[in-house]
Amino acid sequence: MSSSANTTVDTASLSPPQSRIIVFIILIILLIPSVICSLYLFYQFIQRPEMRRRDTNLVFICLIIINFLQATGELPLTLTFLYTNQAAILKPIFCQWWAFLSAILYGTGLWIMAMGSIERYLFIFHSHALKKYRIHFRSISLMICFILPIGLYIFLVFLFPCTNHFIYIIFWCAAPCYMTQSFWQVFSWLIDNGIPMCIIVIVNIFLLTKVLCQKYRMQQINMWSKNARMLFQLMSVAILYAVCWLPFLVSGQIMSYTQDLSSTATMLYLEYFVYLPYISVTLCPFVCLFSLSKEIFRRQ
Repeated sequence: MSSSANTTVDTASLSPPQSRIIVFIILIILLIPSVICSLYLFYQFIQRPEMRRRDTNLVFICLIIINFLQATGELPLTLTFLYTNQAAILKPIFCQWWAFLSAILYGTGLWIMAMGSIERYLFIFHSHALKKYRIHFRSISLMICFILPIGLYIFLVFLFPCTNHFIYIIFWCAAPCYMTQSFWQVFSWLIDNGIPMCIIVIVNIFLLTKVLCQKYRMQQINMWSKNARMLFQLMSVAILYAVCWLPFLVSGQIMSYTQDLSSTATMLYLEYFVYLPYISVTLCPFVCLFSLSKEIFRRQ
């Protein structure tokens, strides 16, 4: 089991307070409307059983719940850090829980989007097979989206045999000590971020290409329109995730491999890109509302 220690190192030059204030203002402006939008969507799903029961909407329900939990539970910790220039609580156990919550919520959100993209492909092109094996697919998705991130980070954050050296004036307290081990750093990155992000990008590009090609082969315009609507309903969320996550993931890997703290990529990562996923967290409810707008407003 890991033991913990704290380190006080002056790293202000790596992440200037001015950049943190800029990010703080942007996130706080987005947070309150985002929470209101999520509550409105929850209300719609509660009031409309037909929306709640529709299989294609399950991915939206899961995404809204995960992003709402992060917006109301973990993001305030980050806002406190940005405003005060230090962790909300200067205790090692707090840093461990902060890292744990961030990792599992980020990982779960990405895996929900990845499995939702695969499911959307099956809905469009293999609906009969999906109906037949729906329970099996949902069971596997549940294990991947929820059990995998939670189990992985219980081990890495709380049980990994190393000593934490937390720095309270760095985001996530400079991360748990498993990040100093190259294998576990890459492994956690692949499982939590890299693989699901690749699935999101590849599946949606493949799906878009196949649906567009289908347009020129099919004589049934109504069927193509239904497939295109199902595609673009999820594609907007996929684009949001790609725009917010890819700069964060790519610059993070460049920083970890170069170890050059003075490089432009490292400075952009530490000052701005590390906070980009929160943009997807706060904007996701609005994109989901846009995707579901026909269902929500057609009877109002």
